Amino acid sequence: MKAPIFAPLSELSSLVESLNPYKIAVLTDENVEKLWLPRVLEILDGYEVLKLVIPEGEEQKSIDTAITIWDRLFDFGFTRKSLLIGLGGGVITDLAGFVASTYMRGTLLGFIPTTLMAQVDAAIGGKTGVNFHGKNIIGTFYLPNFILISLETLSTLPMVEILNGLAEIVKYAILDANVYEILRAIRDPREVTKNLELIKASVDVKLRIVREDLRESGKRRVLNLGHTVGHAIEKLSDYKIKHGFAVSIGLAAAAKVGEFLYGFDSGKVIELLERFNLPRKLPFEPEKVISAMKMDKKAWYGRIVFIVPIEIGKVSIEEVPEEVILKSLEDLT
Repeated sequence: MKAPIFAPLSELSSLVESLNPYKIAVLTDENVEKLWLPRVLEILDGYEVLKLVIPEGEEQKSIDTAITIWDRLFDFGFTRKSLLIGLGGGVITDLAGFVASTYMRGTLLGFIPTTLMAQVDAAIGGKTGVNFHGKNIIGTFYLPNFILISLETLSTLPMVEILNGLAEIVKYAILDANVYEILRAIRDPREVTKNLELIKASVDVKLRIVREDLRESGKRRVLNLGHTVGHAIEKLSDYKIKHGFAVSIGLAAAAKVGEFLYGFDSGKVIELLERFNLPRKLPFEPEKVISAMKMDKKAWYGRIVFIVPIEIGKVSIEEVPEEVILKSLEDLT
């Protein structure tokens, strides 16, 4: 698996040239279309390019949207030797990856993640998917030919999107002591978007884990830290709560579980979440959250599997008694 390239957007020219695609399609949303699509099209001048612009939002990550894109690609004469570029946040990279992996059994694929969430998480690792009775129920593993991470695209991010991605960086801070130390020195969330060391360190944590376990048969599951509760909250909110904010609450819950089981210092996690004004309080009744967790694809035969922090830099994957989870969630109400 190739590492992302950290470079200005202008580097796209040589990346595309090295692939020599027959045609190019760029998938983006209406917001990113205004901000960054003109620059990308300028760089791709001379190629035959199809613009695929969809509305913004998690609800667009659906089979219906994928079918619409497949139709457009087919009518455009898109082939396996053509390149689909996902330009945007996690919804776009997940959807572009899914479409590219399934159209003609696989096309060329490139990502230009434009949000903090996508740069440190969604675009990395080869997971693709659409929502179907739950988050990412239908999906594939498919690695892009390139990932171009350009910090300039973070300059237009609103604070809500910075915080959305910052929750995933807090996750990496629990998994890795180096990320924890870098993040602990930061006070203003906006500093994160300019901190190449922190973003690279976060990406490196994910790359290291994914390279050991691409298809999530073992170690990769530690990346689901905070997501067992997080996905349940997203589903209960009908995806109105942003992924990062749901994961933030999930990280607080995981820290509490770690405290009950291993004496983990949950204050280290809670302090980071509080510093960046990330949510820690449970927005639903604990019992409802537990019911939703049992339906998650990460559950084992209806039993809840948790990624439990033992100390900073060390976690375990285990089935956690429901009463421990309930007690942890009640602490967040």
